[in-house]
Amino acid sequence: MKGKAIVLLTTILAVLGVLVIALHAHSSPSEVVAIEIRNSTGARILVKALYPDGFREIRPLSIEGETVYLDVSGLRRAWGEVVERRSYGGEPFIVLTVVRGGKVAVHGISLGEKARSSKITIVPSYRRLSQVNASLGQSGGTSRTSSSDDVYEILENSEERTIPAVVAEVLNFDRNSWGQVTWGYLQNARVGFGVYVFLNGELMKVGTIYLYSPRGGSVSHAAFGRGESVYVWMNFIYRYERWSVHVNGGNFYEEYVFVKGFEPASLSWGHERPPNVMPAPVSSWKLAGRYTSDTITYPYYQFSLNELPSDYFSIDASGFVSALSSEGAIPGVWPGNFSIDVKYKSGNMSAFTFTLDLYGERGSCHPVFEGLSKAQGKYHGVPLVAFRIGG
Repeated sequence: MKGKAIVLLTTILAVLGVLVIALHAHSSPSEVVAIEIRNSTGARILVKALYPDGFREIRPLSIEGETVYLDVSGLRRAWGEVVERRSYGGEPFIVLTVVRGGKVAVHGISLGEKARSSKITIVPSYRRLSQVNASLGQSGGTSRTSSSDDVYEILENSEERTIPAVVAEVLNFDRNSWGQVTWGYLQNARVGFGVYVFLNGELMKVGTIYLYSPRGGSVSHAAFGRGESVYVWMNFIYRYERWSVHVNGGNFYEEYVFVKGFEPASLSWGHERPPNVMPAPVSSWKLAGRYTSDTITYPYYQFSLNELPSDYFSIDASGFVSALSSEGAIPGVWPGNFSIDVKYKSGNMSAFTFTLDLYGERGSCHPVFEGLSKAQGKYHGVPLVAFRIGG
């Protein structure tokens, strides 16, 4: 009798355990995002989501007309959990590849808080695929997704490196000038990093992923003397992925480069740039002005990050790509002077702070230049936190 009671009790506990798990699953509602893709009738649609370890193909819950429905609750949960184990977290980010009539459009979408309650609408910017069968995407009827056997994508290769890169520099060629810089990161503030794809021989920015760190970091009062330069750098986690996309018997490749993490606690500075630190991607210098120092106790020039003409600056990525190319990890020829946009403002909040104060001998004149970086689709260049005095 006692044995039967124990068996009965064990069975009851097992059933209760199953009920608890079921209730927990039911109490964790899914987060469904609706994305309307205009001008996509008859298109083939593939979806990738950026998880902490890289992109993964995901299947839509359903598609109605030109609207795709995605469950991103697992994606958001994955980023929420990773911040407890690593020095960074991120907001969910997805990429849509839309193939229609031998043309392709690639769009990245950052899923912030507003994505929870509103429909997202995109208008594909199609480009002709010159390297594949012209029948790609010509299926007629309503839009179809990667649930079809003739539409799929495969991750063929991925590479990842943690590399320090310059975030600010002052090149001082003036023997009558000196100064100081500060740099800081606001704990848990969102920083946007551009995500780029090399497709059909063209480099394109497809969107912005927002990352954050629970750890602060700062360089305060990094002083430099007469004719002495100063550099500030930080660790970034760069990632490369090569995807083979197959549609209706044809195929093409998408190659992604992006920053998937950053480490504010690694902030360092010095009067020389170490060999392993990637330089600021300066492609040209713009004269900010010629300034005369009235006294050695008051700066003749001051600058803060909020005075940049945009809410983003640029860090180097060509060093990362060049290293992979030399190792044979990246096929083909990537464009030189490749840099990644860093969006340091989210709303009215600045994730990074930077100040520069320049001093000089009384009555001395000092030309100050601001650095610019080349960028795809931006004719006037991307501003940098880079300065040159004289030279």
